[in-house]
Amino acid sequence: MPGLARTEPGKELLNSLETVRTIVIEGLDEQADGGTHVSNTREVGTIRVTKIQSKGKRNKRVEFVLE
Repeated sequence: MPGLARTEPGKELLNSLETVRTIVIEGLDEQADGGTHVSNTREVGTIRVTKIQSKGKRNKRVEFVLE
């Protein structure tokens, strides 16, 4: 996926991995997943977004709670 990694270290890392999981937040972004992995999203429970902040033209900060 073009543009998935925006830095050279990120590009090198993606090239070295056999599998890359991505996270898609409709209307916001699609990024490589660097977080904790679960077998199924049901393990996480309900995710409630509490705040979205603009951190520049192409960056957002998303705050959420797990219920």
